Amino acid sequence: MIALLHTSPVHVPVFDALRDEDHPGVELRHLVHEDLLERAVAHGPGAVAQEVAEVIA
Repeated sequence: MIALLHTSPVHVPVFDALRDEDHPGVELRHLVHEDLLERAVAHGPGAVAQEVAEVIA
């Protein structure tokens, strides 16, 4: 399984389609946290760095 962290749900079908082209047997787990991008744009990447690290851990 591969886990993917997205900042928009629009990316989920894109990555599913890419997986289906080359590796159809691979399971993807999509984690969508739209607020991360909003906060990073507003306050800089450091504002979300700890949360991103926790999510991917």
